[in-house]
Amino acid sequence: MSEDIHDIPPGDTLDLHTFKPNEARELIEEFIWSCEQASIRRGTIIHGKGTGSLRELTYSILKRNPKIKVFYLGESTNEGNWGKTTFELLD
Repeated sequence: MSEDIHDIPPGDTLDLHTFKPNEARELIEEFIWSCEQASIRRGTIIHGKGTGSLRELTYSILKRNPKIKVFYLGESTNEGNWGKTTFELLD
């Protein structure tokens, strides 16, 4: 495995499926910060449907973050997708 550090451009989606649940809080907070730094105004967090614990964690973080304008289950065109949450940052 290479020990080189690669700069990966930020995206607008964080998929939590590949991470351990105890890593989620830090990942979500870092993702929001990354979106803000890259001027990405709308982001999506894929937390899955499951038991709802990751969705609840996602909501608690989004509620407390003063940079979040609004967040909702699914996306603006498909609010029925309850496996992900979309947020918008303040301008």
